[in-house]
Amino acid sequence: MAPVTEAKQSLNPRAQRARVLRQLAKKQAFGQLVRSCELHPDDSQQFQCTKKWNCCGEMFDSTADICKHVSRLHHDKVEEEAAKVISSLQISDVKITKLPRTLNSEEPNNSRKEKSVAVNKSSEPEGVSWLPDVSNMDLGDPNDERHGLVTLFYKYCEVDRPKELEVWQRDLCTRLKLTGKVRVSAEGINATVGGSSQAVHIYIQAVRAHPLFSHMIAEEFKLSPGSARHFPGGLKVGVYQELVPMGVDSSCVSFREAGVHLSAEDFHEMLEQHLQTEDDKDSTVFVDCRNFYESRIGHFLGAVAPDIRKFSYWPEYVDKNTQFFQDKTVVMFCTGGIRCEKGSAYLKSKGVCKDVLQLEGGIHKYMEKYPNGYFRGKLFVFDDRYAIPANSDIVGKCFYCKDAWDEYKPCSSAHCHQLVLSCDRCTAAGRTACCRECQLQAAGALAQGVRCREECACTKGRRRIPVET
Repeated sequence: MAPVTEAKQSLNPRAQRARVLRQLAKKQAFGQLVRSCELHPDDSQQFQCTKKWNCCGEMFDSTADICKHVSRLHHDKVEEEAAKVISSLQISDVKITKLPRTLNSEEPNNSRKEKSVAVNKSSEPEGVSWLPDVSNMDLGDPNDERHGLVTLFYKYCEVDRPKELEVWQRDLCTRLKLTGKVRVSAEGINATVGGSSQAVHIYIQAVRAHPLFSHMIAEEFKLSPGSARHFPGGLKVGVYQELVPMGVDSSCVSFREAGVHLSAEDFHEMLEQHLQTEDDKDSTVFVDCRNFYESRIGHFLGAVAPDIRKFSYWPEYVDKNTQFFQDKTVVMFCTGGIRCEKGSAYLKSKGVCKDVLQLEGGIHKYMEKYPNGYFRGKLFVFDDRYAIPANSDIVGKCFYCKDAWDEYKPCSSAHCHQLVLSCDRCTAAGRTACCRECQLQAAGALAQGVRCREECACTKGRRRIPVET
């Protein structure tokens, strides 16, 4: 009998098309419903980047909140509108290509038909430098930990046809037996992929050979030990509205308005002065724009680490802490730099800071230059390695006994998606969940044969947005 994976790949094209069409229709319907709730200021009012929504008589000031509200209370409406979208799209196959934002609605039908074909098949000719023929090459074992690599990179730039970029990336990674995640949008590309060392280096050469990314330099690709096996979900390539999900429309806050980039050397010098000079602490603040579970196992000395759960909370964090940033020079940093591009642009849009700077290449590049510098602990990464060691310091603590510990594992409760720090002794004692309540809840649900809510007690009880003092 053929494996399940082969069976999935052999689904008839009509069934595949119907499934994709339904997903796209639901996304479009959901987006239309959210946009219909958006409040638009009068022309006489000063334009503000912070959007607001009104639904069911309730005001929302963050994209995450209004989306959660619509998802929870208006599911039937979304399904109803999606059905209308599907009905209108089934008039002809050409209409399907209207869904991706990359296609111009004013283009003639013949042009759309050509693009709809390109969506399903790479339009790049064989043998071009950005799509190399590796059929006769020995790429090595993609899962070999000893000789494998993971590369992390991004590039903000204008992309007229993101769908074509998606197809190219999927084809390129598949040829090279790379796994990981590649996000493509009209803003550029954001990727983390892993495989054999040879395949990763060929991948980097191919990306740099593409006309859109020919200006990239080798140093923009961060490398670390790893392999394809660190991405159990395989290869995921897709077109998204944002390269990194902050929840603010790019027409409101653009990557072009990002803060001034600091080299690792300049950043190191500034931080050194900040730590040694008392007066500097009142005029300058170093801010980590990563999530709390990232800074929990590794951080810069003297930096503020906001206790936020995900990057889409950053705009709300900034809005609630404008007084804290008032008249200060703010120096931002993140894993590889991409979150700082949009995060710094949003902070600058508030007009309260004296200056906004960001660490070029992120912590990853700083660690390469200063492995024993002011970043202590481990650098969190979004694959099943969970962390890259920077030095011998252990800054994390076991959730249960509070001993030094920084090795993350997924919560043992099947319904929970939190990461847990539980030392060997506590793990051996069965303390493997994110909190005691979560473990008890999972055990009770299993005994009763019911399903738990995904959000456990310790997550639900967290303060959403901290206010710095």
